[in-house]
Amino acid sequence: MTRSHHGPRLTVENLANGCIDISEFRREGLLTGDFVTLRMAAFRWPGVERMTLARYLLRLELQGQVAPQLIQIEWTRCNFGGARPWLICRCAKRVARLFRGLGGYYCRNCCNVIYESQRRSAKARIYLKAYRLRQRLGGSSPVLDEVPQRPLGMRRRTYVRLCWRLKGLESHLTGSRVVRPDWIPPLAY
Repeated sequence: MTRSHHGPRLTVENLANGCIDISEFRREGLLTGDFVTLRMAAFRWPGVERMTLARYLLRLELQGQVAPQLIQIEWTRCNFGGARPWLICRCAKRVARLFRGLGGYYCRNCCNVIYESQRRSAKARIYLKAYRLRQRLGGSSPVLDEVPQRPLGMRRRTYVRLCWRLKGLESHLTGSRVVRPDWIPPLAY
């Protein structure tokens, strides 16, 4: 998945739906010492015929490929106890997510993808931050509306801090085009 000669580069947001995220496997309790085979892998990850994983290894059998892709899983200790799993890409980089590209699953750098915000100008990134803050406060478009009232359950100190940050961001946006761009997805938790 390299850059097209005629189109823009792929973004992490475009590839996020089909990525392999190690935290999903950990939440499901699949990273035990025994090998576990996921039979419905093709529904979640297109192109994967069979996925087998254990505590230190992920084996992907991809459609149309003879040899399976073997991905090592490395564990690091956390400061307050426990351990965190990481996927090891072919470039020996330790990552949490692998994306579909280059005939397998690889890290963001190997697939040559960028974040959506890296394509945008400084003003557009400020707009995105202000939009996300407004969404967190329960509001809508920046600059046009008044700051929404404090959401139920939010601490006053947090609300005041977010309002000050929002006013600082929106002061840079006054006088500019105030239409929500299409590339900003709605915020969902």
